This record gives sequence, C-alpha cells and structure tokens, in this order.
Amino acid sequence: MTNSEKFKSLISKEKTATVSRNKERIKNRARLRESQEIALKVLTKLDDLGWSQRRLAKELNVSAQQVNKIVKGKENLTLETQVKLQQALDIPILASYYENKIEEFSLEYFFNFDVSISKLITDQGSSFFRQEFKEVFNSKPKLIVESESNYQLAS
Repeated sequence: MTNSEKFKSLISKEKTATVSRNKERIKNRARLRESQEIALKVLTKLDDLGWSQRRLAKELNVSAQQVNKIVKGKENLTLETQVKLQQALDIPILASYYENKIEEFSLEYFFNFDVSISKLITDQGSSFFRQEFKEVFNSKPKLIVESESNYQLAS
C-alpha cells in the first residue's frame, strides 16, 4: 500500500461543512474585528466609569445577557444598539460621533474666539490695532445661536 492509498483510507467519505464554515468565518472577519474593537471600548469605558455590565444593561434598557454578548465581541450589533452605546458611554462607535464632536468643538471654539477678540478690542491698546480687528471681525458672517441645536450664520 502506497502513502497516497494510506492517506486516502484515513479520509472520511462523508461530506463535511468545514469549507463552508471557513468561508463564512473569513467573510465575517471584518465584522468580528469591529465587534471586538467596540467590546474593548465598552470594557475600557465601563472600567473608567466604575460601572458594572448590569449598570450598563440598565442604562441601555437591555438584558444583562445582551451586554455580556456585546463585551465578548462576538455580537453583530444593530445600529440602534451602537447608537445607545455611543450615547450612554460617550464613546466613538459611529462616524457621526466624530462629526458631532467636531461641531461641538467648532461652536465652542467660535464662542471662545469671539469673546477673546471682543476682549482684545475693548482692552487698552493701539487704536489702530483695535480698528483693524473691528473691520476684519465685523466683515465676517456672525453665528446666531437660538439654542444648542439651532444656529445659523447671519450676513
């Protein structure tokens, strides 16, 4: 009996799902990697806050088992769950988190800049310097803020 024949005699004649399972695993690799990244962020933030998984479950209005699946990094998170996590823990999960933070930063920066320029203009100093800043600042559009979520540029 040759080595090839010996090897073939060891192989099972039954079809297995190994190939299809491996293909599925490879296909889901990116999603699993993202789930693991989210799990790490959640665990780190829970540790920072001193929260238990049970406390997070209460904040998210889900079962403790659901949170346990999330922190294991194997859960395919719905968009709703991702938004809830982002809001409850104030951690970046979706791209909108960064967009919202940039918007908050921009508004805060604008108001601090406005206050700084106003203070500079009204403080003692060169009248020419104050006049130059007034002209530049007054020529730019101003931001009108009616509330945290409602603001617009005015000409």
